[in-house]
Amino acid sequence: MNIWYLSAHDQPRGKSARTYDFALELIRRGHEVTFFTNSYCHWTHKEFLKPDEQWRIEEIDGIRVIWLRTFPYTGNGWRRGVNMLTNARRSLQVAATLPDTPDVVIGPSVPLGTGWAAARIASRKKAAFVFEIRDVWPIALVYDGGLSQTSPAYYAFRALEKQMYKKAHQISATMPLVVDHVAESGGDPEKVTWMPNGVNLKRFAGFQSYEGGANEELVIMYIGGFGVAHDVISLIRAAAILKEAGATGYKFIIVGNGVKRPECKEEARKHNLTNIEFRDPVPKADVPRTQIEADVLVACVTDSEAYRFGLNLNKIFDYFASSRPVVFSGNAPNDPVVEANAGFSVPPETPKEMAKAFQSLMAMAPQQRKEMGARARHYVESKFDMRVLGGNMETLLKTALAVRDTSS
Repeated sequence: MNIWYLSAHDQPRGKSARTYDFALELIRRGHEVTFFTNSYCHWTHKEFLKPDEQWRIEEIDGIRVIWLRTFPYTGNGWRRGVNMLTNARRSLQVAATLPDTPDVVIGPSVPLGTGWAAARIASRKKAAFVFEIRDVWPIALVYDGGLSQTSPAYYAFRALEKQMYKKAHQISATMPLVVDHVAESGGDPEKVTWMPNGVNLKRFAGFQSYEGGANEELVIMYIGGFGVAHDVISLIRAAAILKEAGATGYKFIIVGNGVKRPECKEEARKHNLTNIEFRDPVPKADVPRTQIEADVLVACVTDSEAYRFGLNLNKIFDYFASSRPVVFSGNAPNDPVVEANAGFSVPPETPKEMAKAFQSLMAMAPQQRKEMGARARHYVESKFDMRVLGGNMETLLKTALAVRDTSS
């Protein structure tokens, strides 16, 4: 198959690796993959292209990568909206210049404009269209406070979302519980396949051993975004609670960037937390090496209705691959930490409960923490290895082609 995979934020060897990892697996299985992506990085806000370049085509790890110049932005204001529009426009523009014809075009729900562009390209090229639900827009934007449900933008996005469900030959969903929503939106629930985020375990070779740490110091690490859906400030407040209780031996390393980072740094300063280190984001390839510094890894999200469709945090599976215990703070119908018996889960936005989880881990013998980490590793190996998920994606794409052929 000749597969065109559109994404706005994922980049090859970048900080979000879903598109890249699936592309690698599909190539390993004998397919051709073209990866469309913004040249302006969503996380670092750096431009990859030279000033005179509108796009660039190059090969990276066997993938034909198309870097698209889009409008720069920070935060979630109007500039990000323009960035979304320019991504869709540039994708259509470049697709028209390529000499080959895709069999399948994959486009995401975030942003919806990129998904629309993928559907448009598929229609023009008479290819199968696969709609990839990364988050359920626009309702997730409402739940996170970024959009009013009575605004014209919401109704426009909602109409576009419904259109994508109807146009798709197959639907790939990162969350396990979107079937009813697709049906309510006029789509065919039979077309939905749960295709979770996975882990390329090769990246963790040499970086997954863990002996449980030492009881004199517990290194607690968070790696990820500081976006509106992330609750990193509860981690800061949990550290403050431990300090106020006179608990010692805890070190916190927080890696990442986003709109809430200044607020979190100010919270740490306010409590004079000298045991917290803030670091800049690291490339996805450097995550395994970074995580070996930790005894405990933390995932924390806000108490949002957006998680009623299920959890799709790829950081949890990256954490599991490092064989470390995990503390998860959130509220979702699926909880990998509980399923794997690999740590502690606490309610969202409850720093006291998070602090108690850290104290419980500190009180454990190193062997107990090692066993938790081993269960985490076994869980991700058995369910979320990209080699397995790549085969599932290949099957989904072949099904999309068969649906296209019978419906044309």
